Amino acid sequence: MDVRGTHFEIGEAHGRQAAAEIAVSLATYRRMFQEMAGLDWDTARYEAERFKAAIEHICPELLEEMAGIAQGADIDPLDVLVLNARSEIALTHAGGPIQPDGCSALSQRDSASGAQWLAQNWDWKGSQRDALICMTLRAPDKPAITMVTEAGIIGKIGFNEHGVGVCLNALRSQICKPKLPIHIMLRRVLESDGVEHALDMIDEIGVASPAHFLIADGSGQAAGVEVSPMGDSAMTPRHGRLCHTNHLIARHLPPGLEDFPREDSFTRLERLRELVADSEPSFESLRGHLSDEQGAPDAINRRENPDTPEGERMETLFTIVMNLTEKRAELSMGKPADHPEIITLSL
Repeated sequence: MDVRGTHFEIGEAHGRQAAAEIAVSLATYRRMFQEMAGLDWDTARYEAERFKAAIEHICPELLEEMAGIAQGADIDPLDVLVLNARSEIALTHAGGPIQPDGCSALSQRDSASGAQWLAQNWDWKGSQRDALICMTLRAPDKPAITMVTEAGIIGKIGFNEHGVGVCLNALRSQICKPKLPIHIMLRRVLESDGVEHALDMIDEIGVASPAHFLIADGSGQAAGVEVSPMGDSAMTPRHGRLCHTNHLIARHLPPGLEDFPREDSFTRLERLRELVADSEPSFESLRGHLSDEQGAPDAINRRENPDTPEGERMETLFTIVMNLTEKRAELSMGKPADHPEIITLSL
């Protein structure tokens, strides 16, 4: 999907062209909120309204884009807001009955050429496979953006025409404030012109719930930032490399910030660091790292674990490898170890 226009027009095209995929997203999260957080859809809608004022104050044009999605897909605008606040609604109820998480991300700079790379596997519920879309957005006075997202959600994982890219690692916690939702902040990062600009913007605005953003740009700058409503903890690469999974790793955290990771987050991080330390980045090498199955099924290349309850099962749904210096990426749907078709993206 390649869309140019006002934010409302971009949203309307998103909603109209991805109406079927948006219906999948709504069905997935209706079920997931109940399973993970014990929340019915009416309660989820009530929770989502808490974030409307912050979005309206900071980036009203993105609220217009969500209104356009609702019109294009012929659904209630509040349901679109629920999708865009889905992390805040589901993942901050860590005391709930089911607490799945996943995603393995890395940043690496080529020691010879200086080229900056970002890559990640996105692991989530298998039902969201049919909700994934790839979009290029061209809004007035904003950089062009190419991203992979869940239909109905206006910000996620990708890069822009300035060579700024972002990856996401979910963190499970019990902390949530009426600030900017994670996925709205991801869109704001994708609208920035460099790592420093993105970090300053995140620090100034603040996010509603904890997460990790791995941000880099084509000039070779990179940073990992564990964001939260209480403050942010930024990390710089060591030897040109930075890896992250689904637990807090910064040495200095804001007081009171706590997460609830699964054990496989620690083993995936250790394995990813081992793999990245032994090679220079390329589309082939980074895809190879993300295909690793040590510790299967809960490996970097994640497969559904038949020994876990059905509601807790998750798997790798897409892999993206980005050369930000060249503003080029390779995307594949499914598990990289299964050698799926590779789609080339460029700006």
